[in-house]
Amino acid sequence: MLLAISPIGLFAQNEGTTVQNQEKALKQYGFWDNWFIQGQIGGQYTFSEDYKWSSFGDKLTPTAALNIGKFFSPETGARLQLGGWTSGNYLHFTNHAYNVNYLNVNADALFNLTNIFLPYKEDRVFNLYGILGVGYVHGFRDSDENLHATNSLAPRLGLQADFRLNKAWSLNIEANGNLLRDNFNNNNYAGTSNDGTLNVLAGVTYRFGKRGFATVNAENPALIQSLNDEINAQRAKAEEYKACCEKKSAEPKTIIKEVPIAQNAQLNSMVSFRIGKATIDPSQEANLYNVAQFMKSNKDAKVIIASYCDAKTGTPAFNQKLSEKRSAAVVKVLTEKYGIDKNRFIVENNGDKQQPFADNNAWNRVTIMTSK
Repeated sequence: MLLAISPIGLFAQNEGTTVQNQEKALKQYGFWDNWFIQGQIGGQYTFSEDYKWSSFGDKLTPTAALNIGKFFSPETGARLQLGGWTSGNYLHFTNHAYNVNYLNVNADALFNLTNIFLPYKEDRVFNLYGILGVGYVHGFRDSDENLHATNSLAPRLGLQADFRLNKAWSLNIEANGNLLRDNFNNNNYAGTSNDGTLNVLAGVTYRFGKRGFATVNAENPALIQSLNDEINAQRAKAEEYKACCEKKSAEPKTIIKEVPIAQNAQLNSMVSFRIGKATIDPSQEANLYNVAQFMKSNKDAKVIIASYCDAKTGTPAFNQKLSEKRSAAVVKVLTEKYGIDKNRFIVENNGDKQQPFADNNAWNRVTIMTSK
């Protein structure tokens, strides 16, 4: 369940939010951030074959739970729960009330309904969570009541109201319903399909480590400038290597004749993108203009368009599609705005399989254009 919910949180980080007309994105968080632990205690009401014949008190028993979990984004999280105590049951034909001692282990997906339907606010006092999960319930053997051990897979639905006290602590009230096998209480003579329990618990939540989620500007001018500086430095090194190779491998006349081809090989430009986006910013238009002028001046040159995504954001499947969209956006501008024949492009969509800038994760949100 943890693995299933995790990509949803990463996808939410890719999409980001808009705050005061300035595009924002969620700050990237590590595996050990936004973990929590919960302790809960309350009451349980059991629905089984003869529950209508017994008093309310016969079916009401105590229950408790200990949870540990993690929030992947403001909207989604998951938890593992260890709980149990006793379940109240009743046999109508013998007029006998009895309890089943049990232990349950649950995996729950958590959906913050407040943040899904309202703008995210870290210090909001009240949050409402939806719960969807599945558990394993073990009923213990009791020789005094002639009960044998039972095991059940139990799907569940629930709601939890969380009241924030401060950054670390909050109080919670939860109600959840669990569907059990008919033999959970060792009584299936009436032919019903399932037993069930309704739990109402109150507890406390402690969030440890790095808590909450922060937003950052999706566009970082300093980062773009540093990326341009790095590409210019790599271009200068390429010039040095090429001059050295030409000097060693060719005569002076041959070098002079090959100057136009050497100029073709010098194209090395790029377009950087915002996190999770394939839209070309106005600040990157100059780079595409230079590529178009180069191709108009070198009629036989072809250009490799290689798009990448940073490996620390998004899933591999999402990043592969995103790199395809980035390549398509670059080709569209060069063909439609500058009239370059699309057959002169060689497109490589690399997703996050390759990382051209290993020392800086954010630099890999880029399309690099080189001449062939």
